[in-house]
Amino acid sequence: MLEKLRLAILLAAVLFITACGRTSDESSEGPAVARSHAQRGPVSVTVEVTPAKVLLSDEPTLTLTIDHRQDVTVEEPVFTDAIGDFRISEVRRPEPQIRDDRRIVRRKFTLEPTRTGVLPIWPVSVSFTEPNGEGDGKQHTVETERLAVEVGSVIDGPVHSLDALRKKSPAVEPSGPRRWPLWASAAAGVLIAAGVLAWWLRRRRTAAIAPAPLTPGQRAMLELKKLWDSKLAERDVKLYYVELTGIVRRYIETTTGIRAPEQTTEEFLHEISRCDTFAAEESRRLKNFLEAADLVKFAAHRPLSEAVEESYKRAEAFVSI
Repeated sequence: MLEKLRLAILLAAVLFITACGRTSDESSEGPAVARSHAQRGPVSVTVEVTPAKVLLSDEPTLTLTIDHRQDVTVEEPVFTDAIGDFRISEVRRPEPQIRDDRRIVRRKFTLEPTRTGVLPIWPVSVSFTEPNGEGDGKQHTVETERLAVEVGSVIDGPVHSLDALRKKSPAVEPSGPRRWPLWASAAAGVLIAAGVLAWWLRRRRTAAIAPAPLTPGQRAMLELKKLWDSKLAERDVKLYYVELTGIVRRYIETTTGIRAPEQTTEEFLHEISRCDTFAAEESRRLKNFLEAADLVKFAAHRPLSEAVEESYKRAEAFVSI
């Protein structure tokens, strides 16, 4: 423990000296923002992550903004306790804003990265329905693009030589009036060392309790269970099938790279057959599953409760392959 504390203090000193050498132009740059905006008809959706480049100890903020006409019915996306490889530590829900005939809803999520690397923020889908007088009365979906957040570690990067640092440091004159920079540097160094030590202790505690990242199949199974437990099929069977097929399509995109959420069922099935992505029997089952769901979503078909339960079992079997 003592040896690690010494290492942390030494690292803090190196970071402090390096930071002092930055120019004012560098310090004036704002944080990078990962942003995706999508619009369909009267609804626009924006997802922003600030900053887009963080350390493992940082907590970036994801802001979801839904801007829509007031007469449009919007279904907000449902999040669990995590977004990809980020845990959700806090959710803030400011009051919606009304501007002319539009309603603006914002949701702010404080995220905690679980590992280093380039971590994805998966596309966010928002379902909406226009009134019959203004639109076709059918449910539509607008979806943002996938984003990426770079998560680094405070110990990444080259290790500076202390001898080189000594050579570059100017001699400090012992005169009284000019000794304040030395005291200020020493105080800043102590504060940085304390901050590094606090980060290290927090990182150690987080590593001890952090669960392993979920696989795409595990994430899909959790989403399916949450959807079933919500009993959405009893309230709005069409929306239930939208969410159900969305989970399966996101799973396929994650595991195969096919942009499933952006394609129609016909385009998607053609892509699968062209690339030989799945075995013939799996492709057949997936085709039956998606086409049956389309009957409910777009042809006003009202399935029996047994058919609803069977669709769930098919989705569950597919993501567990």
